[in-house]
Amino acid sequence: MSEYKHTQIGHVIIWSLLVVAVLGAIKATFKLGPHRELLLVGIVLLITLALFYKLTITIDDEILRASLGVGVIQKRVPISHIAVCEPVRIRWWSS
Repeated sequence: MSEYKHTQIGHVIIWSLLVVAVLGAIKATFKLGPHRELLLVGIVLLITLALFYKLTITIDDEILRASLGVGVIQKRVPISHIAVCEPVRIRWWSS
């Protein structure tokens, strides 16, 4: 049984969400704004970070599996349902 596994880390989402969450926590700690709302936003951002910080693709003999973050969000596709595949290069500026 052979297996392919590749993980891509989302550095941009990690750093951007961490910076915003930390700044919000600092503002809430020193009461520089509506602290309950800032703490709530910080918690939501940290949960979002845990859910989306990486993408992992795993392929074994029967299943292609794509999972995000800690693995709560994932998609499984049986290999028998894949008709065609080819390498594709998507440039970041063409999105």
